[in-house]
Amino acid sequence: MNTRIALATVVGCVASLPLPLLGMGPDYVGSAATGQGRKPPNGSTEIATLSKLPSLGSNAEAHAVNEAGTIIVGQSFDRAGYLYAVKWTLQNGSWVISTLPYPGPAATARGIDNQENVVGYAANFPRRRVLWPAGGGYRVLGCDTADAVAHGISADGQVVVGQAAARATAAQAPLYCAETLPSLVDGGSAAARAVNGNGSIIGGSAARTFQGAGLPVRWIRIPGQWQIEELDVRSGTAAGANANGDLAGHVTIPCAVGGDCLRAVIWYAAGDSLDIGTLGGAVSWARDINAAGEVVGLSTTAQGVNTAFFWSQSVGMYRLPVNRWAAAYAVSDVRLDGTRLVVGTDAQANAVVWVVRTP
Repeated sequence: MNTRIALATVVGCVASLPLPLLGMGPDYVGSAATGQGRKPPNGSTEIATLSKLPSLGSNAEAHAVNEAGTIIVGQSFDRAGYLYAVKWTLQNGSWVISTLPYPGPAATARGIDNQENVVGYAANFPRRRVLWPAGGGYRVLGCDTADAVAHGISADGQVVVGQAAARATAAQAPLYCAETLPSLVDGGSAAARAVNGNGSIIGGSAARTFQGAGLPVRWIRIPGQWQIEELDVRSGTAAGANANGDLAGHVTIPCAVGGDCLRAVIWYAAGDSLDIGTLGGAVSWARDINAAGEVVGLSTTAQGVNTAFFWSQSVGMYRLPVNRWAAAYAVSDVRLDGTRLVVGTDAQANAVVWVVRTP
């Protein structure tokens, strides 16, 4: 029997919505609500347009978008307080939301490959990795009963990455039996957050103790085994990957006003790294990077407001248009028309999408 829970309300900070038990619901078509942001650095025209994605009736978040920028996946509550894993597809100029089937505990969608297969996980303990094939239905992944989550899938659909029992995992098609990735030290915890296009490079975090702060790491597949590489001595995580294996995430740095702050960083597959700064405030973190090396995430402004950003070498860090604040979670590759999609959530707990044009 499904259990209803109270809806979460997002008020001025980035929050994860709680996960109730899942029912089955209809499709909804939403209208677009646009907003305006600041001008790009060159002072020309606005380069991004914001639209609200439809929900099943209440709070929603968009977690991932495919490389082509045609399908978005995430989660949404309905009006009764039940949570669904969902996807949004563009039909006749409007974004249409549909539920992803799952008969038991609540599920959330976290990644999508180039064949439109979706991965995520069921929410109740023990959690389960779930694959929603492009052709329909669902499949619970794994060859054991461990509590486990899936955070992403390679663009070719061959590798699903995540975490099980505080250990980073990689599951290879077609069986998707999870392999435990090496830790920095015996007994240290780890989590895999992102994977490149062919599944040969994985990004995440690993700690030197079971409950210690994680350091950003990269796993590289060499013949017969995975090898772990420490990306920085500062705590943080690699949260997004592009096809080539460039990773984006954050590290922790000292704050001028005391305490610690987060700073968005790119770790390139070639070996170097880049701190991409902030929107004028003390904090930034990156969640995804596309094949063009463009990065999205969240940063504080000089006024201390948390808001979504888009970064590229040519534009720098650009504040995406939003009414109050927002967080950007994923970015598509550059499409044939020169735009890319950025997806995330806003202060009113709406799933949102920005269409960003090349200035």
